[in-house]
Amino acid sequence: MNSTMIASHPTAPQPWLREASGGLITGAVAVVYAMSYAALLFPGALRPLLAYGIGLCLVNAVLGAFWLAWRSQLPFAIGGPDGNTTSILAAMAATLTTASTAAGKPALDHVLLLLMLTTLVCAILFLALGLGRLGSAVRYIPFPVIGGFLASTGWLIAIGALRVAADLPAGFEVFDQLHAFVRDPHLIATIALGSLYLLVFRKWRHPAVVPAVLVLSSAAVLALLAFAGLPPDTARHAGWLFDSSTPAQWMGPWQLLQGAGNFDWRWIGGQWLDMLAVAAVAIITVLLGASGLEVMSRRDISLDQELRTHGWLNLLAAALGGYLSLISVSRSAVLLESGARTRAAGMLAAAVCAVAAGGAALLLGWVPRVVLGGFLLYLGLSILREWVIESRARLGLADWSLIVVILVTTATIGFTVAVLAGIIASCLNFALSYSRVGVVQHDLDGTGIRSTVLRPAQQQDLLARHARNIRVLVLRGVIFFGTASSLLERVRGFLVDAQATGRRVLLLDFTHVASADSSAAMTFAKISQLAFAHGVTVLFSGLNPATCTALGREEPAYASLDQALDAAEEAVLASLGQDPRGTSQPLDPWLASELGEAHWLTLAPLLQRRAVAAGEVLLRQGDASDTTLYLIESGRLAVTLQGQGNGQRLASLMAGNIVGEMALYTNTNRSAHVTAEADSVVWTLPRAALETLHATAPDTALRVHAFIMRTMAGRVQQANATIAALQRGA
Repeated sequence: MNSTMIASHPTAPQPWLREASGGLITGAVAVVYAMSYAALLFPGALRPLLAYGIGLCLVNAVLGAFWLAWRSQLPFAIGGPDGNTTSILAAMAATLTTASTAAGKPALDHVLLLLMLTTLVCAILFLALGLGRLGSAVRYIPFPVIGGFLASTGWLIAIGALRVAADLPAGFEVFDQLHAFVRDPHLIATIALGSLYLLVFRKWRHPAVVPAVLVLSSAAVLALLAFAGLPPDTARHAGWLFDSSTPAQWMGPWQLLQGAGNFDWRWIGGQWLDMLAVAAVAIITVLLGASGLEVMSRRDISLDQELRTHGWLNLLAAALGGYLSLISVSRSAVLLESGARTRAAGMLAAAVCAVAAGGAALLLGWVPRVVLGGFLLYLGLSILREWVIESRARLGLADWSLIVVILVTTATIGFTVAVLAGIIASCLNFALSYSRVGVVQHDLDGTGIRSTVLRPAQQQDLLARHARNIRVLVLRGVIFFGTASSLLERVRGFLVDAQATGRRVLLLDFTHVASADSSAAMTFAKISQLAFAHGVTVLFSGLNPATCTALGREEPAYASLDQALDAAEEAVLASLGQDPRGTSQPLDPWLASELGEAHWLTLAPLLQRRAVAAGEVLLRQGDASDTTLYLIESGRLAVTLQGQGNGQRLASLMAGNIVGEMALYTNTNRSAHVTAEADSVVWTLPRAALETLHATAPDTALRVHAFIMRTMAGRVQQANATIAALQRGA
C-alpha cells in the first residue's frame, strides 16, 4: 500500500525522471573516476602523454557502462576503470617506462601494449572461469588474503595520488629528498583535500555530492591561484594544472602493432607475474562486487554468467585499444539508489562519458592536479581505513596481522611478492589451525562400539570383560604431517600396555578421511612398528584408493568399519581360547539356562526344526509376517536392509540368538531380509504355539516372554552405549 501511495503522489518523481537523473549523475561520477585513474596511470615521465590516458579511461568507461547495462543480469550495473587493478597497472607502467626511457625506446607504445595484453589475459581467464562454472572458486581464497589484496591496492592508489600532484620518484628514492617533499605545496594541498573529501563524502553520501564537491573544490583552487597572481599558463608551468592543448588521444591496436619491431618483448614478458596478480585482483573484484550488488538489490544471479559477461567485455576492450573494465559497486549503487531500474540509465551514463571524451581537453585543462590527486588519495585512504582499521573489529589477530603483513610487503618490496607471501602465510596459518582441530573424530574401545555380529552369550561376556583390548580411532578430514603427528602420542599408551591379557587390536578407520599425503605415511609406519614390537594387531578400514596409495599400503584394508570390528573381535576371542566362528549352540543347555529346566521341557515339544541352506532367504523384507520366532541352533544368519546394491547389513546372528521377535509382537510386515550366510539350523516357535502355551502353561509363557525381552533389551543397551560413545566424540 505504501509503495502505491508513493508512486501516485504528485510530487514523486516519474520513472523516466529517475532513470534520467540517475544516468546523468552516474555518468558525471564515471567521468571523474576516469580522469582520476588516467592521472594515476600516467604520472611523472608519462604526464606529457596524459591525453592518451584520458582517451583510454574514457573509452573504458563508455564500454563498461554500455556493455554491462546491456548484458549484465543486474540492469543497473555499470562498469569502467577500477581502482584496485589500475593501481597495480600504474606500478607496472612506471617500471616499464623507466626501462624503456633508459634504453631509448618509446615508453607510450610499451605501456599501451602492456595494458592491452593484461586486459586480454584477464578476458581469457574470465571466460575460462565462467564457461567452466568456477565462479565459486573465489571462496577458496582466504579472506585475509583478499583483505590484503585490497588494502595493498589502497596503498598503491594513495601513493599514486601523491605522484599525480607532485613528481615523486618511485621506490625508496623519495626518502633521499624527503625534507624537500614534505614542504612541497602541491603535496600539502593534496593531503588537505584528500582529508577533506574523506570527511565530507563519509558524512554526505548522496550520489550528487561527489561531482558537486569536486567542481566546488576545483573552483576554489582556481580562485586561490588567481588571487596569488598565477595566470593559467603560469599555473600549468608550476604544476598546478594539466596541459589542455591536446585533446583526448586514442590508439587502436592495429596502429600500435605497426611498430611491433620496436618493442622489447623481454620487458613485457618480465611482467607476467604482475599480469597474473592483476587478473587475480580483477576476478576477486568482479565476484565480490557482483555478490554485493546481488545482496543490495535482493536478486539471485549467476556469478559464472557475470564472469562470462566480463570476459566478452574485456575482449572487446582489448580489441578497441582500451584497458581493463570491471563492474563498479559504487557507481552501480548510485544508479540503484537513484531509483533507476532499467538498462536505459546505464546507456545514458555511457553517453555522458562519450560526450566527455569529446571535451576532455577543456575539462582537463581546468581541473587542478591537486583536486584529482586529492580525490585519488581519498579513494586510497578509504580502502585502507576499511581493511586496516575497521577490519580489526571483525577479524581475529592472526587474520588481521596477515592483512598488515601483505600491506607492508607491498609498500616495501612489491605487490606480486606480497600476494605470494600472503598466500603462503595463509596456507601455513590454515595448516596450523586445522591441525588444532584434530584428525580423530571418535576414540572408542570395545565398551563403546561393537560389530553388528551377535555372538553366543559366552563370547559376548568375554568381549565385555576384555573390551579395552580393542581400540578404535575413527579419523576424519585431511591427514598430513600437522594432523598425523598427534596420533602416535594418542595411542602410545595403548600399544605399550604390558598388563593387558589376550590379543590387543588397534583399528584405524578412514571412512571419513578425504585424503592423506605421503608425509602422514611416516606416522602410520611408526604406529605399525611400535604395535608389532608389543604384539598389537593393527587393522585399517575404509581406505579409498588415493589414501591407500599415499600411505604406501599394498595389503588390502577392510571395506567398512563393521567388517574390521568383526575381525578385531575374532582376534581377541581366538587369543582367549574361543572358536570365534563356532557355529553351534545346542538348544538344551542354552534354553535350560535361560528358562529353567522345567520350563524348557514344557516348551521343547512346541518347537519345530528347520534346516536353512547357505544363501537361502529365511525372511523377505516387506512380506507379510508369519508371526513366527526363530531360535538359531547353528550356522549364521545375515539381517540386511534392502536398498542399493547388496543392501546394508544390520546384524549377523550366530548360534544362541533369536530373530523374528518384532513381528511376533507387532504382526507387521517383515522389516528386513534374513539370509543364511552358512548352512544353518533354526527352531521355530509360531505365535499360535505361544498362545497355546499361555493357556496350558502360563508360567512358562511368561518365562519365554522374559527371555525375548532380555535379548531385545541387551541389543538396545549396546546400541545406546554406542550412541553415547559417538556423541562424546574424541
